[in-house]
Amino acid sequence: MSQKIVLMSSPEYFKVEYAINPWMVPGTNVDLELAKNQWNGLKRTIEEAGAEVKVVPPNENHPDLVFTANSGIIKGNDVLIANFKFEERRGEEEIYLKWFEENEYNVSRIPSDYKFEGRGDAFVYGDYLVGSYGVRSDKEALLYIAEHFELEPVIVELAQEKFYHLDTCFQHFSNGHAIFYPEAFKDNSLSAFSELFELIPVSESDANELACNAVVIEDTVIFPSENIDVIKAVENLGLTSKVANVSEFLKSGGACQCLVIALN
Repeated sequence: MSQKIVLMSSPEYFKVEYAINPWMVPGTNVDLELAKNQWNGLKRTIEEAGAEVKVVPPNENHPDLVFTANSGIIKGNDVLIANFKFEERRGEEEIYLKWFEENEYNVSRIPSDYKFEGRGDAFVYGDYLVGSYGVRSDKEALLYIAEHFELEPVIVELAQEKFYHLDTCFQHFSNGHAIFYPEAFKDNSLSAFSELFELIPVSESDANELACNAVVIEDTVIFPSENIDVIKAVENLGLTSKVANVSEFLKSGGACQCLVIALN
């Protein structure tokens, strides 16, 4: 089995200076040294779980560049770069495009009319494109991606602005199980995903800790807080749980998975 490789971007310029989701309050104080320590702790935990971490250099004009999950969607060596909904993040697209091109990926764009926010709202799962739409990504974008990558779309509609990306309310594991927050979806049972995954609901309390925004490295699941009840259920599946506290990043509505995109 080849080593898992993930992409992150260091938080030297991370701050909360605008509001593009309900978690964000402009002018919220970010303890930058703590944020750097937490980011390094997550990176170290990912590496200890067996993955290699590559890093996109930070950019002082783009405080949310740190959330690399939104850079695009990857299938093999092919990448479709995000089309961000909000002007505040649109400059990130060219930074990510340049990084992927320099690292010898085949890079394309989706039609500019379609909004799409990368791994935040979709991922490749075997022959399927698993994704969500309705808050930050458009259904048309997901259908375009599925056709481009020759995948069967399995997509659902989000129901709450607070859970604005799929990765804030759903995460799947290496053993075919997945955790999700039912109230984040128009279909609370998430029936469209039930043929692909064994679904485990999480509580509102866990959802508000962004429990589903965990990073998965093989059989290790890295959660953003120890105050998450579903950790025990995940451990009972035979998976290893780790905690990488990323509380400073929750001020922007992101946790562990938001800070990472798997490259393979």
